[in-house]
Amino acid sequence: MISLVLAFVGFFFTHQFPLDAYTPAVVAGSLLISGIVTPWIASLMSNGNTATSSTDIEIELDDNVSTLYVGNLPYKANEDAVKAYFENHIRVQSVRLMKDKKTGKRKGYGFIEVVDGDIDAIIGQFNDSVFQDRTLKVRPAKDKIPG
Repeated sequence: MISLVLAFVGFFFTHQFPLDAYTPAVVAGSLLISGIVTPWIASLMSNGNTATSSTDIEIELDDNVSTLYVGNLPYKANEDAVKAYFENHIRVQSVRLMKDKKTGKRKGYGFIEVVDGDIDAIIGQFNDSVFQDRTLKVRPAKDKIPG
């Protein structure tokens, strides 16, 4: 419909100037064809690019991420072991274990990001659970205060 309107506007606009007799019709036809062809080409290009749409879906899923504090972790535990422990029951996006800046040794606590879960149920399930002979403390993570 828009291409038809553009064709009429182009025809009348070019008809106002002293041009060759066929020029207004050529311009109107060009606008009509370009108005039809351009959206068709754009739709072909967007349909061929499926990677973008799958990335958009991942971004939407990542919007439902919650961060939990996990305390009293064994010092020998690594990110993979902690992730494997929690992934048996919930979907884990990432694990960050805190280390001392000077020594590089683990501090015994960290944060996990969980996807699409009832946070209260997850905390109830994992708080006071035993992982590598240590009783875990699981709480909602506090927002990081910029400073």
